[in-house]
Amino acid sequence: MDIPQHLIGYEIQTAKLCPYKLLFDKEFISRLKDSDEFKFSNIYFFCRTKKIRFDLNNTELLNKRTLRTTLIIGDSQKRTVTANFYDLSKIFRDKYDTKGDYEDLVSDNDSFWDCKFLKEESNSTTLVFNQIATRTNHIFDFIITQENFEFDLDLDLNNPPEVIYVGQSFRMLERIQSHKTLNKAVSQLKDNEDLRLYFLTFKFGYGGHRDYINLDGSVSKVWLSEHGKTKEFKSKINLVERFLIHFLKPELNEQHVNSEIHEDRIVNSLLLENKVTTVTISYGMYGNGFQFWSANRVLPTDNFTFDFNDIERGYFNGF
Repeated sequence: MDIPQHLIGYEIQTAKLCPYKLLFDKEFISRLKDSDEFKFSNIYFFCRTKKIRFDLNNTELLNKRTLRTTLIIGDSQKRTVTANFYDLSKIFRDKYDTKGDYEDLVSDNDSFWDCKFLKEESNSTTLVFNQIATRTNHIFDFIITQENFEFDLDLDLNNPPEVIYVGQSFRMLERIQSHKTLNKAVSQLKDNEDLRLYFLTFKFGYGGHRDYINLDGSVSKVWLSEHGKTKEFKSKINLVERFLIHFLKPELNEQHVNSEIHEDRIVNSLLLENKVTTVTISYGMYGNGFQFWSANRVLPTDNFTFDFNDIERGYFNGF
């Protein structure tokens, strides 16, 4: 392989989750729109997962701060989990400085706080609880969902999100909430499956042989452009989308899936004509809820490279 004259790279920086069931929930969407991870996202994944449900008959409070429940995963797999509310929900971590502070305040030896599980108000996807200030009879409702177990507790439920569509938008919610492919994805779900949306931001890198780097050139202007709606930034998002689709080959994408990447118009005008010979991409992340994969991806890896000096080799693992 020749020494790279010019190379670019990118990797996922953040992935903001939106369960499909909450896509039209006003309160959830309001919080989503306020988050920087969503505000600065232009790439999104539609992902298919196993449906996670609660077995209400095997759900109980062990004390004021500890929940035990059985999760039904997919068709019939079951897992019983015991967890502290402080670990399960961000609302407690935001309110109390440490887990010890929380446990002291909801100690079994202190009658000031009580907690009740409202089974009759709960269902297979949402558990409802009252936290009660007993002396003043002030009641605070809170809920626990299956996402709390997969994301807050980071349980490995053998449920990695399968990427079935990759897209881009600069008007994200308007685009998503009226997306024909999203409707198609939902209509094709089996009874034991769910759909999740992930809104992605990326970190970018640019470098190579010093004789070829031009910090005033078109590649630099595109690759180092900041978030926004400039022509340069849109070109960068176009490239990110193209390579992710071409590598992952999601089942609901139609464009760019089986094309020759080196013949792509944007790849040619921005990369090849400017002697960019290497592109490296990583979509790997920490956390069990972020282990993205695709049934049709070129290689079973989340870190891959394409070398335009050796087109016949195609994608390869690593750099």
